[in-house]
Amino acid sequence: MHAEGGLGRVWMARDHALNREADLKEIKADHSANPDVWRRFLKEAQVTGQLEHPNIVPVYELSRRPEDGQPFYTMRFVRGRTMRKAITEYRQRHMEGRTDPLELPKLLQAFVNVCQAVAYAHSRGVIHRDLKPENVVLGGFGEVVVLDWGLAKTVDQPDEANAYPALVFTEEVSL
Repeated sequence: MHAEGGLGRVWMARDHALNREADLKEIKADHSANPDVWRRFLKEAQVTGQLEHPNIVPVYELSRRPEDGQPFYTMRFVRGRTMRKAITEYRQRHMEGRTDPLELPKLLQAFVNVCQAVAYAHSRGVIHRDLKPENVVLGGFGEVVVLDWGLAKTVDQPDEANAYPALVFTEEVSL
């Protein structure tokens, strides 16, 4: 298991077809029968999947497990540390007088990348609503990725749990 939240779990998985690591997000078992949780989960996958930006985690697939029909989606596995950890480590080194002169500009550039991702989402009518340093991952090669769009609001749609009936899987839906 890679991460866990209130309603879902994220597993590190292996995409055997493309020989790569991926993250697989699913609904926790104790919430798997709740239709409102399904709607929220499917909305998260759809909203995240529609936000195609270099600083927003890409969704690879939305599907259902064959054995029980539970939805899951896969997304890019982002290796790195959270922005929270990077800031904490920077502060500690700064207090000890051991900072690299390029470290602060790199953190500020990461912040600018987050702002660009959020601006893009806003241009698409999506508000993150849970933006915090723990939901931003900084990769070892300059990657900055905004994660966890589970509380996102689409501005042209009501906020009620039943506002996304088109996202509920039917037998006719083919992924």
